[in-house]
Amino acid sequence: MGMSKSIKVILSLALVVFLALAGTKVEASVRYITYPAIDRGDHAVHCDKAHPNTCKKKQANPYRRGCGVLEGCHRETGPKPT
Repeated sequence: MGMSKSIKVILSLALVVFLALAGTKVEASVRYITYPAIDRGDHAVHCDKAHPNTCKKKQANPYRRGCGVLEGCHRETGPKPT
């Protein structure tokens, strides 16, 4: 015995509404980084005005030179130097 078309439509709409509400509930519980957290992020953990040396910013990714021909990992089309 099959369901009537109107019952299928009602159940489909109820499922769509349920999934939409479930999606908004999950989205509302997501935590975001606030501005005070971003402002504190540039300094050391124990930054204190009494000890200003602990408040110095450090470079995140210091410059490192790439791989050269002499190390053998540089893409060179000619013969290797000796």
